[in-house]
Amino acid sequence: MDIALEAEVHPTEDPERVRRAILNLFPGAAEMAGTEGRLRFTAADAEQLARRIGEQMIRDTARSLLLRSAHGNRIRFWLNKQAALAGKVNFTEGSSVLGDITVTITSDEPEAIIKRIAGGSGE
Repeated sequence: MDIALEAEVHPTEDPERVRRAILNLFPGAAEMAGTEGRLRFTAADAEQLARRIGEQMIRDTARSLLLRSAHGNRIRFWLNKQAALAGKVNFTEGSSVLGDITVTITSDEPEAIIKRIAGGSGE
């Protein structure tokens, strides 16, 4: 599993807060060279994301969204930056006013990744 994370940093935002938002949900992520106004990270696991989804009791919602977001070997979805800064998972449609964190997971077994992140049906 490879995870690519990307977020725009608006001129009114503190880049460190955007960085912290990403690391709150993907603490092992490594920052990559980005372009001006954008932060890019890669991560190898989504354990913290899965843990937060379980704590917030939103597994059914997460599973449904992740299944709809899977295309071939890629799962792409968006997380609200403000919620992530508070350590919360809030899925968006990629159009939040202050921007989102774009999460792209690439795997040969996307269904297994979705089960690992959001549990199986009825869990």
